[in-house]
Amino acid sequence: MRIRACLVAAAIVLWQLPAAAGDPATAREQLKIGYLLAQDGKCDEALPHLVESLRLDPKAITLINLADCEEKVGKLTSAMSHWVDARARAQAEGLRPIEEEATTRATALEPRLARLTIVLSPTAPKDAVVERDGVVLGAPSMGIPLPLDPGPHAIVVKATGRADATSQITLGEGESKRIELDAGPSTGAATTQPSPPQGDKAPERSLSPLVFIGFGVAAAGVAAGSVTGLMALGAGSDAKTSCPDLRCGNQQAFDDVESGRMLGTVSTVSFIVAGAGAALGVYGLLWGKPSGAKREPSVGVSLAPASVALRGRF
Repeated sequence: MRIRACLVAAAIVLWQLPAAAGDPATAREQLKIGYLLAQDGKCDEALPHLVESLRLDPKAITLINLADCEEKVGKLTSAMSHWVDARARAQAEGLRPIEEEATTRATALEPRLARLTIVLSPTAPKDAVVERDGVVLGAPSMGIPLPLDPGPHAIVVKATGRADATSQITLGEGESKRIELDAGPSTGAATTQPSPPQGDKAPERSLSPLVFIGFGVAAAGVAAGSVTGLMALGAGSDAKTSCPDLRCGNQQAFDDVESGRMLGTVSTVSFIVAGAGAALGVYGLLWGKPSGAKREPSVGVSLAPASVALRGRF
């Protein structure tokens, strides 16, 4: 009965106070509506009016009416905060009865508060963030038994590249619990830092295989042309002896003449191939080969008794 008498008396006094800064007149009206609803057992409806009154004109009397209603609907942590605020404001306003009532009610409410201690697992990522009922808790809040209203609560652990880990916990009035949490499994979406942009660089050039192939073919062509040329000269000398005035007396002499002609042709072609190989080598020296080229050029020479073949890939 003491708190009811205190609330009624304080409400009557408040209605009789003169207007001050802010909007005290509207605040008094909101307090009156909230008080009457609370007396009818309708604290859920009274709370918005009491909150509005406190916003318009913060007073100790408004705080104790608000704290009393919050305690009745189970909002114990809010009620505790407002009882403490009411005690401090009553001291400032010189309202000794309200100060004593707020102190008594806060002391009685303290053991009824539920408390939850949250700790992160040692394996939790360094960037893990903990949300309790939608409110982010910083590192200083970890490992501390924090007051909560009785009832269900949701705790979510978030971290980059990991799925959200959600835990549900229900606390009874005056109950204390401790929970250790970790982030969810990897999502495989870890971020990677993009590589710094590289400036445009001219491709590095190395000595092209064309140099070795071209000059190799040239050397082979010169060697083949020289050998076949000497053989052609020898065959020609024999043909002049066996076939004076290009008249051959037998088949062997005729074959010597044809062999000399063929060797001469091969020698000529070999020197042509040597020239082409030299040109290819010079091309390789002048233009080189960009580093990283995948396709390797190649050149091959085939010698036959009656022909010389040059094949290649570039």
